[in-house]
Amino acid sequence: MRKLILVIFLLLPIQIMAQGTVRLFGFFPEFQVGFKATEKLKVIGKIESQHGMAEKFGGEDLDAGYFHNLTDFQGFLGTKVNPFIDIAAGYQYRVDSRGDNSHRTIQQISILQLPRNYKIGHRIRFDQTYLPFEKNEYRLRYRVSFEVPIEGKRLDPGEFYLVFSDELLYSYQSRVSGLENRIVASLGHLSKAKQKFQAGIDYRTDRFFDPDLRHRTWFKFGWYLNF
Repeated sequence: MRKLILVIFLLLPIQIMAQGTVRLFGFFPEFQVGFKATEKLKVIGKIESQHGMAEKFGGEDLDAGYFHNLTDFQGFLGTKVNPFIDIAAGYQYRVDSRGDNSHRTIQQISILQLPRNYKIGHRIRFDQTYLPFEKNEYRLRYRVSFEVPIEGKRLDPGEFYLVFSDELLYSYQSRVSGLENRIVASLGHLSKAKQKFQAGIDYRTDRFFDPDLRHRTWFKFGWYLNF
């Protein structure tokens, strides 16, 4: 079962590229660490970076070659309203390959459901991006995620799990609206030291209101620590 899932994750981006529907493909590593500052306050730091490996524009040939797309540095302060609801506020600094580095403020609420042997997560996020040469951008985001253990009815240290999520983003900038969708499928492992490892496919489509719909496929892998 594990080998089959890994093969699917590795072959999916290659198959999509062969169909000529992807504009950008690359790698997306991320690292996150969280710890309790006080009994009620949690601090989270995160770094994520996109590294392109190939681009394709319409009917043109595939242009293969490495390039740095962007790197985000994020920090959050969060607290629990109850065992199933968290609220948080954060800040992001983005290093953009085009030189248009930006600042972003973030506010979010997360809701957890435990219906059976899996987890359902809901996240509603508002963010405001401050760009150097453009008008500010405002976005509303909703993400639903499912976490399912592979080896039993519950996830225990040393076991594998699957994560699926879908996020819809609405943006507004200079009286222009935008829409984006992000689908992620990952295989994860919970270690015995309160850390998780995940690897999978992050597929994004945007510019729905433009004539040239954009597709981006990332091989995403992350390391998440909690203290």
